[in-house]
Amino acid sequence: MLDHFAILDGIIVLIYFAAVLGIGYYHGRNNRGSDDFISGSRQIPWFAVLCSLVATEVSAATFLGTPGVGFAENMSYLQFGVGSLLARVFIAMVFLGAFYAGSYLTIYAYLADRFGNGTRYTATLLFMLTRLLASAVRLMIAATGLSLILGIPFWICLVVFTIIAIIYTGNGGIRGIIYTDALQGFVFIISGFVVLAFIVYSVGWSQIIEIGQANQRFTIFRFSPESSDAGLLDWLNDPKLFLIAVVFGFISTTAAFGTDQDMTQRILTSKDVHAARRSVIISGFIAIPVAALFLFIGVALFAYYQINFDPSLPSSLLADGSSQVTADKVFPWFIRNELPMGLRGLLLVGVLAAAMSSLDSTMGALSSSALVDLYRPLLNKIPDEKSGVQLSRLFIIIAGILMAVIAWILKDAEGFLWLTFKIGSITYGALLGIFLLGIVTNRGDDTGNWIAMLSGCAICVGLLCAIEFGWIGLGWTWLILIGTVWTFGIGALWKGPRGEIQKAV
Repeated sequence: MLDHFAILDGIIVLIYFAAVLGIGYYHGRNNRGSDDFISGSRQIPWFAVLCSLVATEVSAATFLGTPGVGFAENMSYLQFGVGSLLARVFIAMVFLGAFYAGSYLTIYAYLADRFGNGTRYTATLLFMLTRLLASAVRLMIAATGLSLILGIPFWICLVVFTIIAIIYTGNGGIRGIIYTDALQGFVFIISGFVVLAFIVYSVGWSQIIEIGQANQRFTIFRFSPESSDAGLLDWLNDPKLFLIAVVFGFISTTAAFGTDQDMTQRILTSKDVHAARRSVIISGFIAIPVAALFLFIGVALFAYYQINFDPSLPSSLLADGSSQVTADKVFPWFIRNELPMGLRGLLLVGVLAAAMSSLDSTMGALSSSALVDLYRPLLNKIPDEKSGVQLSRLFIIIAGILMAVIAWILKDAEGFLWLTFKIGSITYGALLGIFLLGIVTNRGDDTGNWIAMLSGCAICVGLLCAIEFGWIGLGWTWLILIGTVWTFGIGALWKGPRGEIQKAV
Protein backbone atom coordinates (compact mmCIF):
# COMPACT_ATOMS: atom_id res chain seq x y z
CA MET A 1 0.00 0.00 0.00
CA LEU A 2 2.67 2.49 1.03
CA ASP A 3 5.57 0.89 -0.83
CA HIS A 4 6.62 4.22 -2.34
CA PHE A 5 6.34 6.12 0.93
CA ALA A 6 9.55 6.29 3.01
CA ILE A 7 10.09 7.22 6.65
CA LEU A 8 11.63 10.59 5.73
CA ASP A 9 8.55 11.46 3.63
CA GLY A 10 6.34 10.60 6.58
CA ILE A 11 8.36 12.79 8.96
CA ILE A 12 8.03 15.76 6.59
CA VAL A 13 4.26 15.29 6.42
CA LEU A 14 3.94 14.96 10.20
CA ILE A 15 5.94 18.18 10.72
CA TYR A 16 3.60 19.96 8.32
CA PHE A 17 0.47 18.68 10.08
CA ALA A 18 1.91 19.69 13.47
CA ALA A 19 2.61 23.20 12.12
CA VAL A 20 -0.91 23.85 10.81
CA LEU A 21 -2.59 22.37 13.87
CA GLY A 22 -0.28 24.42 16.11
CA ILE A 23 -1.17 27.64 14.26
CA GLY A 24 -4.86 26.85 14.60
CA TYR A 25 -4.49 26.16 18.32
CA TYR A 26 -2.43 29.30 18.93
CA HIS A 27 -4.91 31.62 17.28
CA GLY A 28 -7.87 29.81 18.80
CA ARG A 29 -6.87 31.18 22.21
CA ASN A 30 -7.50 34.76 21.04
CA ASN A 31 -11.08 34.42 19.82
CA ARG A 32 -13.43 36.80 21.65
CA GLY A 33 -16.89 35.89 20.40
CA SER A 34 -18.36 35.01 17.01
CA ASP A 35 -17.72 38.42 15.40
CA ASP A 36 -14.03 38.21 16.28
CA PHE A 37 -13.99 34.55 15.17
CA ILE A 38 -15.31 35.67 11.75
CA SER A 39 -13.49 38.98 11.20
CA GLY A 40 -10.39 38.88 13.39
CA SER A 41 -11.56 42.27 14.73
CA ARG A 42 -10.28 43.71 11.43
CA GLN A 43 -6.72 43.69 12.74
CA ILE A 44 -5.06 41.28 10.28
CA PRO A 45 -1.96 42.76 8.56
CA TRP A 46 -2.41 43.35 4.84
CA PHE A 47 0.53 41.12 3.94
CA ALA A 48 -1.02 38.16 5.76
CA VAL A 49 -4.30 38.80 3.93
CA LEU A 50 -2.39 38.92 0.64
CA CYS A 51 -0.73 35.55 1.33
CA SER A 52 -4.08 34.04 2.27
CA LEU A 53 -5.72 35.32 -0.93
CA VAL A 54 -2.97 33.83 -3.09
CA ALA A 55 -3.04 30.51 -1.23
CA THR A 56 -6.82 30.18 -1.45
CA GLU A 57 -6.99 31.16 -5.10
CA VAL A 58 -4.27 28.71 -6.15
CA SER A 59 -5.79 25.65 -4.44
CA ALA A 60 -5.40 22.02 -5.45
CA ALA A 61 -6.97 22.85 -8.82
CA THR A 62 -3.86 24.87 -9.66
CA PHE A 63 -1.31 22.63 -7.95
CA LEU A 64 -2.55 19.40 -9.56
CA GLY A 65 -4.88 20.49 -12.37
CA THR A 66 -2.84 23.27 -14.01
CA PRO A 67 0.19 21.06 -14.77
CA GLY A 68 -2.28 18.80 -16.60
CA VAL A 69 -3.30 21.74 -18.79
CA GLY A 70 0.33 22.57 -19.57
CA PHE A 71 0.99 18.89 -20.26
CA ALA A 72 -1.95 18.31 -22.60
CA GLU A 73 -2.47 21.76 -24.14
CA ASN A 74 -0.28 24.89 -23.84
CA MET A 75 0.07 28.02 -21.68
CA SER A 76 -2.87 29.96 -23.10
CA TYR A 77 -4.55 29.72 -19.70
CA LEU A 78 -2.37 32.71 -18.71
CA GLN A 79 -4.58 34.94 -20.87
CA PHE A 80 -7.21 34.70 -18.15
CA GLY A 81 -4.72 36.41 -15.85
CA VAL A 82 -4.94 39.66 -17.82
CA GLY A 83 -8.67 39.97 -17.21
CA SER A 84 -8.23 38.74 -13.66
CA LEU A 85 -5.76 41.51 -12.85
CA LEU A 86 -8.08 44.16 -14.27
CA ALA A 87 -10.94 42.72 -12.22
CA ARG A 88 -8.99 43.08 -8.97
CA VAL A 89 -8.46 46.77 -9.64
CA PHE A 90 -12.18 47.13 -10.35
CA ILE A 91 -13.15 45.29 -7.15
CA ALA A 92 -10.71 47.31 -5.07
CA MET A 93 -11.96 50.66 -6.35
CA VAL A 94 -15.71 49.96 -6.65
CA PHE A 95 -16.79 47.17 -4.31
CA LEU A 96 -14.57 47.40 -1.25
CA GLY A 97 -15.58 50.97 -0.41
CA ALA A 98 -19.22 49.89 -0.13
CA PHE A 99 -18.36 46.85 1.99
CA TYR A 100 -16.13 48.75 4.41
CA ALA A 101 -18.56 51.66 4.77
CA GLY A 102 -20.93 49.43 6.72
CA SER A 103 -18.34 47.37 8.64
CA TYR A 104 -20.04 44.18 7.45
CA LEU A 105 -19.11 40.71 8.68
CA THR A 106 -20.32 39.24 5.39
CA ILE A 107 -20.99 40.84 2.03
CA TYR A 108 -24.55 39.50 2.04
CA ALA A 109 -25.29 41.71 5.04
CA TYR A 110 -24.65 44.60 2.64
CA LEU A 111 -27.45 43.26 0.41
CA ALA A 112 -29.77 43.16 3.41
CA ASP A 113 -29.11 46.84 4.14
CA ARG A 114 -29.39 47.83 0.52
CA PHE A 115 -32.44 45.80 -0.50
CA GLY A 116 -33.79 43.58 2.28
CA ASN A 117 -33.46 40.09 3.68
CA GLY A 118 -35.10 38.38 0.69
CA THR A 119 -32.15 39.38 -1.48
CA ARG A 120 -29.76 38.44 1.29
CA TYR A 121 -31.21 34.94 1.77
CA THR A 122 -31.25 34.22 -1.96
CA ALA A 123 -27.64 35.36 -2.43
CA THR A 124 -26.50 33.43 0.63
CA LEU A 125 -28.08 30.20 -0.55
CA LEU A 126 -26.64 30.62 -4.06
CA PHE A 127 -23.20 31.22 -2.56
CA MET A 128 -23.48 28.16 -0.34
CA LEU A 129 -24.54 25.92 -3.20
CA THR A 130 -21.79 27.18 -5.49
CA ARG A 131 -19.07 27.07 -2.88
CA LEU A 132 -19.99 23.60 -1.66
CA LEU A 133 -19.86 22.20 -5.20
CA ALA A 134 -16.74 24.05 -6.37
CA SER A 135 -14.78 23.37 -3.19
CA ALA A 136 -15.87 19.74 -3.20
CA VAL A 137 -14.24 19.49 -6.63
CA ARG A 138 -11.02 20.91 -5.18
CA LEU A 139 -11.22 18.47 -2.28
CA MET A 140 -11.79 15.63 -4.74
CA ILE A 141 -8.74 16.74 -6.77
CA ALA A 142 -6.56 16.77 -3.68
CA ALA A 143 -7.79 13.43 -2.37
CA THR A 144 -7.31 11.89 -5.82
CA GLY A 145 -3.76 13.22 -6.00
CA LEU A 146 -2.90 11.98 -2.52
CA SER A 147 -4.43 8.59 -3.30
CA LEU A 148 -2.30 8.25 -6.43
CA ILE A 149 0.87 9.36 -4.65
CA LEU A 150 0.49 7.11 -1.63
CA GLY A 151 -1.36 4.23 -3.27
CA ILE A 152 -4.07 4.23 -0.61
CA PRO A 153 -7.86 4.31 -1.08
CA PHE A 154 -9.48 7.59 -2.10
CA TRP A 155 -11.90 7.58 0.81
CA ILE A 156 -9.12 7.46 3.42
CA CYS A 157 -7.44 10.53 1.89
CA LEU A 158 -10.79 12.30 1.77
CA VAL A 159 -11.53 11.65 5.44
CA VAL A 160 -8.03 12.67 6.60
CA PHE A 161 -8.13 15.94 4.65
CA THR A 162 -11.56 16.84 6.00
CA ILE A 163 -10.90 16.00 9.65
CA ILE A 164 -7.63 17.92 9.88
CA ALA A 165 -9.08 21.00 8.16
CA ILE A 166 -12.12 20.92 10.47
CA ILE A 167 -9.88 20.77 13.54
CA TYR A 168 -7.65 23.75 12.84
CA THR A 169 -10.36 25.84 11.16
CA GLY A 170 -12.83 25.25 13.95
CA ASN A 171 -10.24 26.07 16.57
CA GLY A 172 -8.50 29.11 15.06
CA GLY A 173 -11.31 30.89 13.22
CA ILE A 174 -10.37 33.42 10.52
CA ARG A 175 -7.01 34.14 12.17
CA GLY A 176 -6.10 30.47 12.02
CA ILE A 177 -7.28 30.29 8.40
CA ILE A 178 -5.25 33.30 7.26
CA TYR A 179 -2.00 32.39 9.01
CA THR A 180 -2.13 28.72 8.04
CA ASP A 181 -2.88 29.83 4.48
CA ALA A 182 0.23 32.01 4.56
CA LEU A 183 2.31 28.99 5.56
CA GLN A 184 0.60 26.76 3.02
CA GLY A 185 1.02 29.24 0.19
CA PHE A 186 4.76 29.40 0.88
CA VAL A 187 4.97 25.60 1.01
CA PHE A 188 3.27 24.81 -2.29
CA ILE A 189 5.04 27.57 -4.22
CA ILE A 190 8.44 26.36 -2.95
CA SER A 191 7.37 22.80 -3.80
CA GLY A 192 6.63 23.90 -7.36
CA PHE A 193 10.07 25.45 -7.81
CA VAL A 194 11.76 22.40 -6.31
CA VAL A 195 10.03 19.87 -8.56
CA LEU A 196 10.70 22.03 -11.62
CA ALA A 197 14.38 22.14 -10.68
CA PHE A 198 14.38 18.34 -10.40
CA ILE A 199 12.85 17.90 -13.86
CA VAL A 200 15.30 20.39 -15.39
CA TYR A 201 18.17 18.52 -13.72
CA SER A 202 16.83 15.20 -15.02
CA VAL A 203 16.27 16.06 -18.69
CA GLY A 204 17.99 19.40 -19.25
CA TRP A 205 16.65 22.89 -19.82
CA SER A 206 17.37 22.85 -23.55
CA GLN A 207 15.46 19.59 -24.00
CA ILE A 208 12.39 21.00 -22.29
CA ILE A 209 12.49 24.13 -24.43
CA GLU A 210 13.09 22.19 -27.64
CA ILE A 211 10.32 19.64 -27.07
CA GLY A 212 7.93 22.28 -25.79
CA GLN A 213 8.47 24.52 -28.81
CA ALA A 214 8.16 21.60 -31.24
CA ASN A 215 4.78 20.71 -29.75
CA GLN A 216 3.47 24.30 -29.38
CA ARG A 217 3.38 24.01 -25.59
CA PHE A 218 4.64 27.56 -25.02
CA THR A 219 1.80 29.27 -26.87
CA ILE A 220 0.26 31.94 -24.64
CA PHE A 221 -1.63 34.39 -26.83
CA ARG A 222 -4.01 33.52 -29.64
CA PHE A 223 -5.85 36.37 -31.30
CA SER A 224 -7.84 34.48 -33.98
CA PRO A 225 -9.42 31.04 -34.41
CA GLU A 226 -7.22 28.24 -35.71
CA SER A 227 -9.46 27.67 -38.73
CA SER A 228 -8.96 30.08 -41.65
CA ASP A 229 -12.68 29.96 -42.54
CA ALA A 230 -13.93 30.53 -38.98
CA GLY A 231 -17.42 31.91 -38.56
CA LEU A 232 -18.87 34.20 -35.89
CA LEU A 233 -19.45 31.35 -33.43
CA ASP A 234 -15.82 30.29 -33.73
CA TRP A 235 -14.77 33.79 -32.69
CA LEU A 236 -17.22 33.90 -29.79
CA ASN A 237 -16.92 30.39 -28.37
CA ASP A 238 -13.21 29.63 -28.25
CA PRO A 239 -12.13 30.19 -24.61
CA LYS A 240 -8.49 30.27 -25.69
CA LEU A 241 -8.88 33.37 -27.84
CA PHE A 242 -7.30 36.39 -26.15
CA LEU A 243 -10.41 38.60 -26.11
CA ILE A 244 -12.69 35.83 -24.83
CA ALA A 245 -10.15 34.76 -22.21
CA VAL A 246 -9.73 38.32 -20.94
CA VAL A 247 -13.49 38.89 -20.73
CA PHE A 248 -13.99 35.60 -18.90
CA GLY A 249 -11.06 36.31 -16.58
CA PHE A 250 -12.48 39.73 -15.74
CA ILE A 251 -16.06 38.56 -15.15
CA SER A 252 -15.17 35.41 -13.19
CA THR A 253 -12.61 37.16 -10.96
CA THR A 254 -14.98 40.07 -10.32
CA ALA A 255 -17.61 37.55 -9.26
CA ALA A 256 -15.17 35.61 -7.07
CA PHE A 257 -13.64 38.62 -5.29
CA GLY A 258 -16.80 40.72 -5.14
CA THR A 259 -19.66 38.29 -4.51
CA ASP A 260 -18.14 35.17 -2.92
CA GLN A 261 -17.77 35.22 0.87
CA ASP A 262 -14.98 32.66 0.56
CA MET A 263 -12.66 35.31 -0.89
CA THR A 264 -14.11 38.45 0.65
CA GLN A 265 -14.12 37.19 4.25
CA ARG A 266 -10.35 37.46 4.49
CA ILE A 267 -10.35 40.78 2.60
CA LEU A 268 -12.72 42.23 5.21
CA THR A 269 -10.27 41.35 8.01
CA SER A 270 -7.90 44.13 6.88
CA LYS A 271 -7.53 47.16 9.15
CA ASP A 272 -9.08 49.55 6.63
CA VAL A 273 -10.18 49.75 3.01
CA HIS A 274 -6.77 51.00 1.86
CA ALA A 275 -5.01 47.93 3.25
CA ALA A 276 -7.68 45.70 1.71
CA ARG A 277 -7.23 47.31 -1.70
CA ARG A 278 -3.48 46.84 -1.49
CA SER A 279 -3.86 43.11 -0.79
CA VAL A 280 -6.37 42.53 -3.57
CA ILE A 281 -4.46 44.36 -6.31
CA ILE A 282 -1.03 42.92 -5.47
CA SER A 283 -2.51 39.40 -5.39
CA GLY A 284 -3.17 39.72 -9.13
CA PHE A 285 0.50 40.34 -9.85
CA ILE A 286 1.41 37.22 -7.87
CA ALA A 287 -1.30 34.90 -9.22
CA ILE A 288 -0.12 35.15 -12.84
CA PRO A 289 3.48 33.99 -12.26
CA VAL A 290 2.27 31.24 -9.90
CA ALA A 291 -0.06 29.93 -12.63
CA ALA A 292 2.83 30.20 -15.12
CA LEU A 293 5.03 28.15 -12.82
CA PHE A 294 2.60 25.23 -12.68
CA LEU A 295 1.80 25.41 -16.39
CA PHE A 296 5.53 25.22 -17.10
CA ILE A 297 5.78 22.21 -14.78
CA GLY A 298 3.20 20.54 -17.04
CA VAL A 299 5.26 21.36 -20.14
CA ALA A 300 8.39 20.03 -18.41
CA LEU A 301 6.56 16.82 -17.53
CA PHE A 302 5.53 16.43 -21.16
CA ALA A 303 9.19 16.68 -22.20
CA TYR A 304 10.23 14.33 -19.39
CA TYR A 305 7.91 11.54 -20.53
CA GLN A 306 8.85 12.01 -24.17
CA ILE A 307 12.44 11.31 -23.19
CA ASN A 308 11.88 8.77 -20.40
CA PHE A 309 9.36 6.34 -21.82
CA ASP A 310 7.21 4.77 -19.12
CA PRO A 311 5.23 1.75 -20.40
CA SER A 312 2.95 1.88 -17.37
CA LEU A 313 1.54 5.22 -18.56
CA PRO A 314 -1.32 5.10 -21.09
CA SER A 315 -0.02 5.27 -24.66
CA SER A 316 -2.42 8.12 -25.54
CA LEU A 317 -0.70 10.30 -22.95
CA LEU A 318 2.79 9.54 -24.20
CA ALA A 319 1.91 10.09 -27.84
CA ASP A 320 0.59 13.61 -27.74
CA GLY A 321 -0.73 14.40 -24.26
CA SER A 322 -4.27 14.58 -25.59
CA SER A 323 -5.92 12.50 -22.88
CA GLN A 324 -7.32 15.09 -20.48
CA VAL A 325 -8.36 12.48 -17.93
CA THR A 326 -4.81 11.15 -17.78
CA ALA A 327 -3.25 14.61 -17.99
CA ASP A 328 -5.15 15.64 -14.86
CA LYS A 329 -3.33 12.88 -13.00
CA VAL A 330 0.15 13.09 -14.55
CA PHE A 331 1.63 15.29 -11.83
CA PRO A 332 0.63 13.06 -8.87
CA TRP A 333 1.76 10.07 -10.98
CA PHE A 334 5.17 11.73 -11.39
CA ILE A 335 5.41 12.56 -7.67
CA ARG A 336 4.70 8.95 -6.74
CA ASN A 337 6.89 7.18 -9.28
CA GLU A 338 9.78 9.50 -10.14
CA LEU A 339 10.72 11.67 -7.17
CA PRO A 340 13.33 10.51 -4.63
CA MET A 341 12.72 10.11 -0.92
CA GLY A 342 12.43 13.42 0.90
CA LEU A 343 11.59 15.37 -2.23
CA ARG A 344 8.50 13.21 -2.60
CA GLY A 345 7.53 14.11 0.97
CA LEU A 346 7.95 17.81 0.25
CA LEU A 347 5.71 17.58 -2.82
CA LEU A 348 3.18 15.59 -0.85
CA VAL A 349 3.11 18.44 1.66
CA GLY A 350 2.59 20.79 -1.30
CA VAL A 351 -0.49 18.80 -2.29
CA LEU A 352 -1.78 18.94 1.27
CA ALA A 353 -1.10 22.67 1.53
CA ALA A 354 -2.83 23.48 -1.75
CA ALA A 355 -5.86 21.45 -0.76
CA MET A 356 -6.30 22.66 2.77
CA SER A 357 -5.71 26.32 1.93
CA SER A 358 -8.96 26.18 -0.04
CA LEU A 359 -10.81 23.77 2.21
CA ASP A 360 -10.32 25.76 5.42
CA SER A 361 -11.37 29.08 3.88
CA THR A 362 -14.49 27.53 2.39
CA MET A 363 -15.56 26.03 5.71
CA GLY A 364 -14.92 29.35 7.43
CA ALA A 365 -16.88 31.29 4.82
CA LEU A 366 -19.83 28.89 4.86
CA SER A 367 -19.88 28.98 8.65
CA SER A 368 -19.79 32.79 8.84
CA SER A 369 -22.51 33.17 6.24
CA ALA A 370 -24.71 30.55 7.89
CA LEU A 371 -24.43 32.34 11.23
CA VAL A 372 -24.62 35.97 10.10
CA ASP A 373 -26.91 35.71 7.07
CA LEU A 374 -29.28 32.91 8.05
CA TYR A 375 -29.23 32.09 11.77
CA ARG A 376 -29.22 35.65 13.15
CA PRO A 377 -31.82 37.29 10.89
CA LEU A 378 -34.13 34.27 10.73
CA LEU A 379 -34.18 33.86 14.53
CA ASN A 380 -33.84 37.63 15.06
CA LYS A 381 -31.23 37.30 17.78
CA ILE A 382 -27.49 37.53 18.29
CA PRO A 383 -26.09 34.71 20.47
CA ASP A 384 -23.69 35.52 23.31
CA GLU A 385 -19.96 35.29 22.66
CA LYS A 386 -19.52 31.69 23.79
CA SER A 387 -22.62 30.40 22.00
CA GLY A 388 -21.68 32.30 18.83
CA VAL A 389 -18.27 30.63 18.64
CA GLN A 390 -19.81 27.22 19.33
CA LEU A 391 -22.35 27.75 16.56
CA SER A 392 -19.60 28.85 14.17
CA ARG A 393 -17.68 25.65 14.92
CA LEU A 394 -20.79 23.54 14.45
CA PHE A 395 -21.40 25.10 11.03
CA ILE A 396 -17.76 24.42 10.13
CA ILE A 397 -18.22 20.73 10.91
CA ILE A 398 -21.42 20.57 8.86
CA ALA A 399 -19.74 22.31 5.90
CA GLY A 400 -16.78 19.95 6.02
CA ILE A 401 -18.98 16.86 6.05
CA LEU A 402 -21.13 18.13 3.16
CA MET A 403 -18.05 18.90 1.04
CA ALA A 404 -16.61 15.45 1.72
CA VAL A 405 -19.85 13.76 0.68
CA ILE A 406 -20.05 15.78 -2.56
CA ALA A 407 -16.36 15.11 -3.27
CA TRP A 408 -17.05 11.39 -2.96
CA ILE A 409 -19.92 11.65 -5.44
CA LEU A 410 -17.68 13.57 -7.90
CA LYS A 411 -14.64 11.29 -7.54
CA ASP A 412 -14.84 10.09 -11.17
CA ALA A 413 -15.29 13.56 -12.69
CA GLU A 414 -13.08 14.61 -15.61
CA GLY A 415 -11.32 17.83 -16.61
CA PHE A 416 -10.39 19.03 -13.11
CA LEU A 417 -9.42 22.64 -13.82
CA TRP A 418 -12.38 23.53 -16.04
CA LEU A 419 -14.96 21.74 -13.88
CA THR A 420 -14.53 24.30 -11.09
CA PHE A 421 -15.14 27.15 -13.54
CA LYS A 422 -18.25 25.53 -15.00
CA ILE A 423 -19.83 25.15 -11.58
CA GLY A 424 -19.26 28.84 -10.82
CA SER A 425 -20.68 29.90 -14.19
CA ILE A 426 -24.17 28.89 -13.06
CA THR A 427 -24.56 31.22 -10.08
CA TYR A 428 -21.77 33.78 -10.27
CA GLY A 429 -23.61 35.80 -12.90
CA ALA A 430 -26.70 36.15 -10.74
CA LEU A 431 -24.62 37.19 -7.72
CA LEU A 432 -22.53 39.66 -9.68
CA GLY A 433 -25.58 41.19 -11.34
CA ILE A 434 -27.29 41.88 -8.04
CA PHE A 435 -24.19 43.34 -6.37
CA LEU A 436 -23.61 45.63 -9.34
CA LEU A 437 -27.26 46.69 -9.15
CA GLY A 438 -26.83 47.65 -5.51
CA ILE A 439 -23.45 49.37 -5.78
CA VAL A 440 -23.65 51.34 -9.03
CA THR A 441 -27.39 52.11 -9.35
CA ASN A 442 -30.31 53.31 -7.25
CA ARG A 443 -32.61 50.66 -8.71
CA GLY A 444 -33.74 47.35 -7.28
CA ASP A 445 -36.40 45.86 -5.05
CA ASP A 446 -36.21 42.95 -2.62
CA THR A 447 -38.88 40.90 -4.43
CA GLY A 448 -37.67 41.73 -7.91
CA ASN A 449 -34.11 40.84 -6.97
CA TRP A 450 -34.72 37.25 -6.00
CA ILE A 451 -36.89 36.78 -9.09
CA ALA A 452 -34.04 38.13 -11.23
CA MET A 453 -31.41 35.99 -9.49
CA LEU A 454 -33.29 32.70 -9.60
CA SER A 455 -34.37 33.17 -13.20
CA GLY A 456 -30.80 34.05 -14.15
CA CYS A 457 -29.51 30.86 -12.55
CA ALA A 458 -32.22 28.80 -14.26
CA ILE A 459 -31.23 30.22 -17.65
CA CYS A 460 -27.56 29.40 -17.02
CA VAL A 461 -28.38 25.84 -15.91
CA GLY A 462 -30.42 25.29 -19.06
CA LEU A 463 -27.72 26.76 -21.29
CA LEU A 464 -24.93 24.74 -19.64
CA CYS A 465 -26.92 21.51 -20.11
CA ALA A 466 -27.54 22.41 -23.76
CA ILE A 467 -23.84 23.15 -24.25
CA GLU A 468 -22.67 19.93 -22.58
CA PHE A 469 -25.08 17.81 -24.65
CA GLY A 470 -24.05 19.62 -27.85
CA TRP A 471 -27.50 21.08 -28.55
CA ILE A 472 -26.22 24.64 -29.03
CA GLY A 473 -22.90 26.01 -30.25
CA LEU A 474 -22.33 28.43 -27.37
CA GLY A 475 -19.14 28.55 -25.30
CA TRP A 476 -19.75 27.97 -21.58
CA THR A 477 -17.47 30.91 -20.75
CA TRP A 478 -20.30 33.28 -21.73
CA LEU A 479 -22.64 31.99 -19.03
CA ILE A 480 -21.41 34.31 -16.25
CA LEU A 481 -21.81 37.33 -18.52
CA ILE A 482 -25.29 36.19 -19.60
CA GLY A 483 -26.31 35.64 -15.98
CA THR A 484 -24.92 39.02 -14.96
CA VAL A 485 -26.66 40.96 -17.72
CA TRP A 486 -29.96 39.14 -17.19
CA THR A 487 -29.99 39.61 -13.41
CA PHE A 488 -28.91 43.24 -13.59
CA GLY A 489 -31.44 44.02 -16.33
CA ILE A 490 -34.41 42.29 -14.72
CA GLY A 491 -33.57 43.65 -11.27
CA ALA A 492 -33.34 47.20 -12.66
CA LEU A 493 -36.98 47.00 -13.75
CA TRP A 494 -37.99 47.55 -10.11
CA LYS A 495 -37.50 50.72 -8.14
CA GLY A 496 -38.49 50.11 -4.56
CA PRO A 497 -38.79 52.65 -1.76
CA ARG A 498 -35.43 53.63 -0.29
CA GLY A 499 -36.03 55.00 3.11
CA GLU A 500 -33.51 55.07 5.90
CA ILE A 501 -31.26 52.02 5.70
CA GLN A 502 -31.28 49.98 8.88
CA LYS A 503 -28.23 48.13 10.12
CA ALA A 504 -28.52 44.40 9.33
CA VAL A 505 -28.70 42.00 12.26
